[in-house]
Amino acid sequence: MGAAGAIAKRRGANDLAQVDKTHYVYAMADGDLHERLRELLGSAKAEGCNVVATFLDIRGFSSFSSQGQSFDAALYLRAVYQIILSEYFNDATFFKPTGDGLLLIHELPTDREDVPALVSSILSRATDLVTSFGEITNDDYMINFPVPQKLGVGIARGSATRLVSDGGVLDYTGRCLNLASRLMDKARPFGVVFSDSRADQLLTSEVSVLFGDDAVCLRGISEQLAVPILVSAGVEIEESDREPVLESRRTYGDEVTMSVSETRASSRHGFYLRRVPHSYERVGVHVEYPLFDDAGKKKGTVSWLDVYGDYLEQPNGALVTIDLEAVKHRIRDIPESVTGKVLGWTKTTRVNFTPFIEPSEVDES
Repeated sequence: MGAAGAIAKRRGANDLAQVDKTHYVYAMADGDLHERLRELLGSAKAEGCNVVATFLDIRGFSSFSSQGQSFDAALYLRAVYQIILSEYFNDATFFKPTGDGLLLIHELPTDREDVPALVSSILSRATDLVTSFGEITNDDYMINFPVPQKLGVGIARGSATRLVSDGGVLDYTGRCLNLASRLMDKARPFGVVFSDSRADQLLTSEVSVLFGDDAVCLRGISEQLAVPILVSAGVEIEESDREPVLESRRTYGDEVTMSVSETRASSRHGFYLRRVPHSYERVGVHVEYPLFDDAGKKKGTVSWLDVYGDYLEQPNGALVTIDLEAVKHRIRDIPESVTGKVLGWTKTTRVNFTPFIEPSEVDES
């Protein structure tokens, strides 16, 4: 689908590839898809709806993709997506790849009496998928290499906004999607996590017995008060997940990205702060950069360092300037660009800089 994601339609057309009997996804070359998206965004309208949002994350995929060939990872993802969408969730209204997983949207039926059956069905199928996930590609003779064995799933119900153009749905947004994403992160090492204040009225007895009760605090959702959740087998909620989210003592500014070549060519650089620092505060920049193995292949992990600098007042706002020598030393062996083996695309290696303000007495140990 490319970076633009999926475009779902409710009716067929000549330029659509059929996914099932009622739902479709545009099948275009990447350039055509991006151009079509730009056209559609110009006339897009927002509509309210009620949905069940499901986020699926393949646990260990980053490690798997960094150790094997990129073409193997592509073959595996294609097989997994096809199986999930055809055998487990062929009734999804909308889907979108998320890199190492999927976002699925089921719009709720107009008849409220049908809602519990749909929610229970989604949860039941999600637990079945988690149970069999390590074996779902066993019958695909193209997958002749070790594959990830675990899946984490987060599910939530609520109102959402869909972006619609020319009869197609470009995307969905809303708190319930954010909640499902946060719940997916808690579904570790594997399993299903669901949250709904009316869960006891939604789940059938057959599905209810598959879950246990717990509660978690969620950053950006409910940081001080734990949210009741249902967890399936395999989910291990840490005690720290149940505790209020600690507020950061740092005030971060906007992240700035520079290429490795740009960073190496500079001796000093300035970054805009969110506000003017107080007299008892110091300023700095949090720097993250990708790691590569001895063969020059990206590992899928990052390293970081904090560089403290000087505050400078400028007409456009407060600025922190830092010496880049420590950063240049850290990235001395990183390639400036990487060329993909499958499609031959050259990707520039980048370094991320995030300025911050913090109290001067922060313990650096």
